[in-house]
Formats: sequence, C-alpha cells, structure tokens
Amino acid sequence: MDSKEAIIQKLNKISYWFQYFEVAPGIFTPGANNVEYICEQMHLPKDLTGMSVLDVGAYDGGFSFECERRGASRVIAYDLPDPNSTGFNVAKEILASNVEYVRGSVYKLDPKEIGTFDIVLFAGVLYHLRYPLLACDRLRSVTEKFCFIETQVIDNWFVTPDGVVPLSKVAPKYTSLPICQFYEHGELGNDTSNWFSPNIAAVLAWFRSAGFDIKHLSSWGGRAAFSAEVLSGLPQYQQSISYEGMVAGNSKLSVL
Repeated sequence: MDSKEAIIQKLNKISYWFQYFEVAPGIFTPGANNVEYICEQMHLPKDLTGMSVLDVGAYDGGFSFECERRGASRVIAYDLPDPNSTGFNVAKEILASNVEYVRGSVYKLDPKEIGTFDIVLFAGVLYHLRYPLLACDRLRSVTEKFCFIETQVIDNWFVTPDGVVPLSKVAPKYTSLPICQFYEHGELGNDTSNWFSPNIAAVLAWFRSAGFDIKHLSSWGGRAAFSAEVLSGLPQYQQSISYEGMVAGNSKLSVL
C-alpha cells in the first residue's frame, strides 16, 4: 500500500471531490457528501455478500466502493462523466478495487444491455432530472430486489424569493399531497443542473407508480432517504390502453 503522503498526493490531483469516504485507514476524500452517513440513512444492509449492485449517479464512486467493501460480488458504478474527470479512477487505484465503471444516462438503462441487479442505488440524482418519472421506470427495469434512494426534498426546503422555508408555510393544507418544485434557473443552490425537487409524498407516489413498494426512512435538512422493494408484475398504469401503457408494453416503441 502507498504511504499516507503518497495517497494524499493522489487525492490532491483531483480538483473537486463531491463525496466524502475513506480510501485508507484514517484517510478520507475531501468531499462534502458523507457516504457512510447516507448509507445509514438509506438503511443499506451491512452485509451484501454475493449480491450484485448498480450505483446510478456514482460520480466519485463512494457508494460503489462501500458496497464492494460490504461484500457485493459485482458492482457497477454508472454515471455520465468520464471517470478520469472525477475522483473515481484515483479512488479505485488506491483501494485496488474491482468496481466497474459504465458511462450512461439513467434514461438509457436497459436490462438487455446492462443486466439486472439485486440492489440499485440512486443517491443524489432525482432532483437533477427533467424526466423523473421516466427515470423511475428505467430503475424498475433493472432492479431485482431493492432500490435505495436519497434525494433533495422540499418538505423542509421550499425555495421562495425570500429564502428557504418549510413547505407547510407555503401550502399548509396540502403537504401530504404529491407536490414538486420546478427550478428553471438554478434556484436550488445556484445550480442549473437541478430541475425538480419533490416532497416526500411525491417520491413515494412516483416510485409506487413505477412498480415499487417504497418506504420513507429518514429526513435531515432538505434531504430524505427511502428504500423501495420491487413488486411482481407491471403496475396498473402500464397495463392500460394509454400512451404510457402502450410505450411500456410495446418493445417497438421507446422513450428517449
């Protein structure tokens, strides 16, 4: 193993780390998003021995490497960026990891191409999507057992011109209804890659409609974590004679 100084030098070659995770005893990547904490909030099993895992939106790969550490037999880190432009390849080298990296969009997930997985992770991605329901459907198509989700939510983080307030102050009678906020110009954190923040009720509804039995596990600040178990068979909306039903049921038709 490299010396502590050599490992730190490798970490410092990356100009921006998004995730915070341990790559050697007592040595952590300098990102803000604490992988271990989020895994606890998502109730990710401590023992993943023999399981296959797909980490959608992997970025630096912290969740992917954590699943490997917990015994997963195969882990794919799936994201859009070149892994040389994030911390993934540096962390993989330091950890001597076997995690695979596949570049792709959540909208393009296809079990015929990438396969299916016992566990799918979907942390910090949902609110970056213009087409969140399509993403939920794609996730369902590659999940065999469980999907673990972490996302920005508006229940305690509704953006107004006067600052951030709880959703209950904006719509006190309707907080239990599925509601989301649209960001046209980066209103959430001045980040133009953000599009929709749902409330907890909306996350539950979206994933139920895609064929999951989903549970809200925890909330902190403007974030929330969920676990979603795959249900057998197609959800009702995919069985109807409608645009969505026809798309889902006809392999000759596709979206995006």
